Amino acid sequence: MKRFFKQFFRIKDTPHKIAAGAATGIFLGVLPGPGVMASIVVASIFRMNRLAAIAGAVATNHWTTIFMFPLAGAVGCFLFGGNRTSLIDQFNQIYGLGFKFLFSKEILMDIVLPLAVGFVAVSGVIALFCYILTFSLIKIHRNTVTI
Repeated sequence: MKRFFKQFFRIKDTPHKIAAGAATGIFLGVLPGPGVMASIVVASIFRMNRLAAIAGAVATNHWTTIFMFPLAGAVGCFLFGGNRTSLIDQFNQIYGLGFKFLFSKEILMDIVLPLAVGFVAVSGVIALFCYILTFSLIKIHRNTVTI
């Protein structure tokens, strides 16, 4: 792990591009669905560091969804004025029914939309925090190395 962090700080790019790539990878890694490939594409389009984006996506991909689900549900319910436990109970009830029920208006507006907005909000806050932290650490590391 220590070697990984040393190599991460030795990436030949600007601190902004490295931090932005890592934050993009983390953002897309926390969201359920997209992952490494999406982070490579987005990092390429916006000229961010692709290696940092891959590292961020791999570090957070899929396993964080389990931990973020209750938080995303709470944030989505807060933003839409709903009840978190009711939302999670409704999701668990319709989960086994299949895809034909997933696209009904009630399901999309009452369950999927709050969860999706909650995931985007939680992922955005985590990515912003990671951008600031990564950018600061790279700047500090490069200032101490050059002195």
